[in-house]
Formats: sequence, C-alpha cells, structure tokens
Amino acid sequence: MSKSPPALPARPRAKRGRKKSGIFTWMLAGPLIAVIGVFGLFYVYYSTRAGLINLNVVKEMPKASLLYDYQGRAFSRFFEENRIAMPSNKPVPKLLGEAVVATEDRRFYSHGAIDLWGMGRAAVSNFTGHGGRQGGSSITQQLARNSIGRLERTYDRKFLEIFLAHRIEQAYTKEQILRYYLDRIYFGQGLYGAETTAYAFFGVSASQLNLAQSALLAGMISSPNASSPWKDIKAAKAARDRALDRMVRANYITEEEAEKASKAPLSLRPRPDFGGGFATSEVRRQLEMILDPTTIQQGGLKIFTTVDAHLQNVAENALAARIIEIENSKGESHANGYADPNTGLPDEDVLQGAFFAMDPATGAIRAVVGSRDFALSQYNRAMQARRQVGSTIKPLIYATAFAEKGYCPASTIDATPFDLKAQGPIPTSDEGSRIIMRVNDALVKSDDYAAPRMGEIIGYDLLNNYAHSCGVTTLIPPYRSSFLGACDLSLNELTGIYATFANQGVWVRQHIVVQVRDDKDRVIYQFQPEGRRVFTPQVARQVTGMMENVLDFGTGTSVRQEFGFNAPAAGKTGTTNDYKDAWFEGFTTHLAAGAWIGYDRPRTVMPGGYAAKVALPVWANVMKQMPASYPMQEFPVPEGLEMVNVGGGMFGHGERYYLTEDQRSLLDQNVSEPGDNNGNQGSNVLQRFFNLFR
Repeated sequence: MSKSPPALPARPRAKRGRKKSGIFTWMLAGPLIAVIGVFGLFYVYYSTRAGLINLNVVKEMPKASLLYDYQGRAFSRFFEENRIAMPSNKPVPKLLGEAVVATEDRRFYSHGAIDLWGMGRAAVSNFTGHGGRQGGSSITQQLARNSIGRLERTYDRKFLEIFLAHRIEQAYTKEQILRYYLDRIYFGQGLYGAETTAYAFFGVSASQLNLAQSALLAGMISSPNASSPWKDIKAAKAARDRALDRMVRANYITEEEAEKASKAPLSLRPRPDFGGGFATSEVRRQLEMILDPTTIQQGGLKIFTTVDAHLQNVAENALAARIIEIENSKGESHANGYADPNTGLPDEDVLQGAFFAMDPATGAIRAVVGSRDFALSQYNRAMQARRQVGSTIKPLIYATAFAEKGYCPASTIDATPFDLKAQGPIPTSDEGSRIIMRVNDALVKSDDYAAPRMGEIIGYDLLNNYAHSCGVTTLIPPYRSSFLGACDLSLNELTGIYATFANQGVWVRQHIVVQVRDDKDRVIYQFQPEGRRVFTPQVARQVTGMMENVLDFGTGTSVRQEFGFNAPAAGKTGTTNDYKDAWFEGFTTHLAAGAWIGYDRPRTVMPGGYAAKVALPVWANVMKQMPASYPMQEFPVPEGLEMVNVGGGMFGHGERYYLTEDQRSLLDQNVSEPGDNNGNQGSNVLQRFFNLFR
C-alpha cells in the first residue's frame, strides 16, 4: 500500500488580505485624523482668543471727555465717537428694529451667531459677480467686529469674529444684541448710534422715527457716508427705498405702506454742531499735541481750558451778523441761508470771517471763531488760514524802528508819494516837494508812503526777527510790498503781535488747555507758561499810544463815534488791495482780539470795503458786550515816559504822545502836510483822505 504525498502548506492569503486592508484603512483615517487635529487646533486657537476678550466691550463704548471753561464750568464735550445710547429702560423701537433686521439680517431671530444660508448666498453672489459684493455677516457678527475694532478684510478677522459672535449669543439675548448693535453702528458724517442719528437728522428720539425715517437709517448702514442725506440726497432716498423693499419681502410691512413711505418727505434738519464749535475743536487739536492718541480715544477726561464760553458765543454771533449785513447790503442771498440744501455743504463762494481773542498777560485763548458757521465749515480760518494783513503790519514796523533805530512817535519820516509798484530804491525828492510827517501821524493816517520808507530803514531781517519773537512762524518776504502788508499771517499770529504791545512788550505763548485729569481724577497734564521780552515797556507804550490815537483820531474813529465804545483801547485797521481782506486788531488792558472778513477765494468783499467799514464793527460789537471780568483800565505809563498833548497837523486835533524828556525836543521840528509846500500836491489830499479808512 503506497503512502499519499504530504499535503502542501496553505498560502497565508487571509493574513495578507488583512494587512492590505489595514494599510488602506490608515491611508483613509490618517488624513481624517490630521484634519480633525488641525480643526481642533484651529478651534482651540480661535476659541481661546475669543475667550480672552472681555464681553463688556460689547456694551461699553467710548466715553465722552468733558471740557470746562476758564471759570470751571462745563461748556462742551468731545468724543472719539459721537454717540448717545438709546434709553435702557425702553425696548428697541419696533419700526427701526424691523427695518434693520430686514435690511441687514432677515433670519436674525431664527439663527445663532452666524447665518449659514446668508453666508452661502453671499459667497455665490461674490463668486459669480451677480448682485454686487455681499458680506453675509449676521448682526451678531457685525456687533462682534465693531466691538473689537477689527474692520480689515482678512480670514483671521473673520474667524475671530465668528467665535466671538458665538460667545455674544450665549451671553446676551437677541433684544440686547440688537440694542447694542444699534447703539454702536456708524451712520456716517461723525454719527454713531441710532439715537444720535435720529436726533441729528430729524430732531427726535429713535423711538419716534416713522417708517420712512427708520428705513433711511437701516438703508444707510451698508454705506453710511455715501448715502448720508447731508452729502447726497438721491443716494439717501435710494438707500431708504431698498430698505422698504426688504421690509416688504420680510413681511414686516405691505407694499402700500412701502409706497407711501417712499413718497414721504425726509424733513431733514440742517447739520448741527456736533463738535461743540471751534473752541472745542481747537482744544482737541492742541490736546493731540499734548497727549498720546490712545488716552484721547479712551475718553473720560476732564479738560480745563482757557475758553470764555460767553465771549465765544458773543463773537460767533457778532461775526455771523456782520457777514449777513454785508451780504444784504449787496443784495446777495444763498440757498437755505448760505448752503446747498441737498448736501449741507457751504457755498464755495460764500463770504467768510474769523475772530480770535486772548488774554495778553497769560496767552490764554478766550475765543476762537474760524468761520461764519461751524456746522457748515469746520475749517478754522483763525488758526489755519494765512492771508495778507494790509496795514495791520505797520505797528510792528514802527515798533522795530523805535527799538533798533532810535525813532519815536515825534520823529519825522518822509511821506512823499512815489510809485508803490516800481522796483529799485525809493526815489528821493528835492526839498521843495517833500512831505514830512511825524511817525505818529504816519500810523494814525495809515500812510502808505511812510511805511515802506521806514521798512527800508529797519530792513527785512530785523522785521522778521521781531515778528518771530512775537510768535510769527513764517517768513515775511523780502519785498517792499511786505511793508504794506502784502505778507501772509494767521489771525492768531497777528493778534499775538498786538497782545505783545498790550502786555508791555512781553510775548507769552498762546494756549487753550490748562490742565487735564484722567477718569481717576489724576492730573496727566499741566500747562507751563512761556514768555519773553520783545520790546521795552517804553517802546510798547509808545506804540500803544499811537494806536490809541488811531481809535480817537484816525482810521478807527468809528469805534468811538459810531459804536460808542469809549473805554481805553488801542487798535489798527487793515485793508488789502481791491478790498479783498478786511482786518481789525485791537486791545484793552486785559483782552486782545482780532477780526477778519473775506472770501476763501480772494475777491472784493464789497465796493469801498475798507476795514473800518467791514471788520471793525465785529470787534466793536464784541468788546461792548464784555463783562467786568475784563477790566478796561488806562494803559500804564512806564518810568521814563510822560504824556504830551500834541495839537496841529492836518486835522488840528490834540493827540497823546508818550515821550522821554530828550524826545520832547523833536516836537520842535517842522512837519509838512499835503498842500503845505509849493508845488502840485493838491492831488495828494484825496489819497490822504482815503488812507484814513485803511
């Protein structure tokens, strides 16, 4: 019997199959695990970052900083965001809430932190290019984004926004989220929050908005500046109508209600003064040079200023009233007063003006007015604009001559006429045809031939040195016309020169902020005074005396005769060529002030528009209303000077000269006036007469 062959060992097929199956499983599971791991890290990273954000940031918004006047009374405020919160004890206004939800996030009440459907729709729209670019962010996401100030278009911002939105949804109700959103959202033109915007546009609370007004605010959210009714009334109405259409689609209103609302007038108010006027804006500008931006943005500051709120109000009204009077005298009128009703912006060709006042002894700015109406033009012409100053430069010329060249009010100067436009040296005249006048008379009569001669005596360098010592920051050009005021200065710089005379020759640094305290009442800034002597008390008093004569006998006599301002004061008028700029600068012992009127694009203010007629009335009307807090005493006479009454001259009046004992002998010199000498000088009398108004 034969033996069977031994059986062959079976192939380990099952084992190999299991091995292949395991490799395949790992090939599938590995990437999945990696994705899960990455997602986990992603989730932990963004949830941790979102978790580190204090949720109070959602309901806590920038605080206003309070401004106090020089007497310690609160008079204004400023803020990084102009916001008034809706009353916390009342529900979100129904119409406004529905308009915003329908426009910005129709499924707000049915989804969580994010609207997946809305995000998907926006993604498709953005990818295909149909329907314009869309954001797809829910109201909660927008609140999260605005609360942390992340407005850039990045994936990092988007993911952080989503995770923070989830936290917000867990912490607050839908009603609270909508309230915080409406309080925080920006509506353009410096308006934050629905309550602020409702008052600004319509003069009512958000709870009193009608359907058309609610739809306007809702429609503006996506493009607040472009669709502002103050900027583009057509764009604003289009935004309103889009919001009404979406309210219809969301079944909040009927088509009939939407059609009726779309035809309703907006009843828009003129743009108000959001920033508290030029005094407030100047405080803010100077504060930005003192404190770091973060401190200002956080707000909650107590800012003690030099502003006199009463004087500020008087100056604003006096300037606006005088400009309107000038326009009425020319038969001019402007739409809606002087602005475009569709844009709320000022007419580019509207007459403008500025006023600036300071305490000459301390440099404290008491009032600053930069336009006829801050609500329509925030450009500060008192501090920022530089214009030709005309004859208001002449007191500085003569003061420099007194300080450096030995002249005084009784000295004589050649005032013989010559071609003011000619180049080269000023021509000399023979003895028979020369006109010689005292320096006092040259200033009082604002003589245009004496001033450039004195200018050439002192030279451009000396004039610039003294101008800069008085606070001027620009260079007076080395041209003969500069001695007639064809040089550009700002109103506050020019007033600073006159304040130096009022302060017995001492210049002090202008300032408007005295002290700043933080929200814990800690002093974080204290003004430190700065000053320097520019002229001796004697020179300052001599020039002041000549400017007293200007008001009593010269180009500024209307201060006394027409406006009845009889307190001790000194000043000077200034008119540029073709009556394009009108200035008046004047001071008492405790207040120096200047006024300017002109067009931004220089042109004639009015025919025969001398400064005495155009700008002087503003100064006089303001000074007449100043209270006893600004004593108007006789200017002190320093040692070494004595007052001398001088009669005769062209008008035969008695002016007051302040001279040293040695200078009194100069009064014995002969002076000549037009017509005194032989020769054809009668034609000059008319010119001298007109100079009285310059």
